[in-house]
Amino acid sequence: MKEQAIISQDELDNLLELNEFIEEQKSHTLINEIKEAILDSGKLKLEQWETLRQHIKEIEELIPHIDLIIKLKKAKQ
Repeated sequence: MKEQAIISQDELDNLLELNEFIEEQKSHTLINEIKEAILDSGKLKLEQWETLRQHIKEIEELIPHIDLIIKLKKAKQ
């Protein structure tokens, strides 16, 4: 079994550049922006859709790491 390095929350935040998305902003969250783009798909050009999809794919690849962090934090409690 391969050993996985565990990164700190700060390192994860920096890697994901999520600081701006983690902070709760009523009308300017990543999720709201994606929902608005989907509801009005004419707002984005094809290249912008492709870029958005690539960013989402990068986040999807990090989900196992996020799940591991959640599991470890729950185990500490």
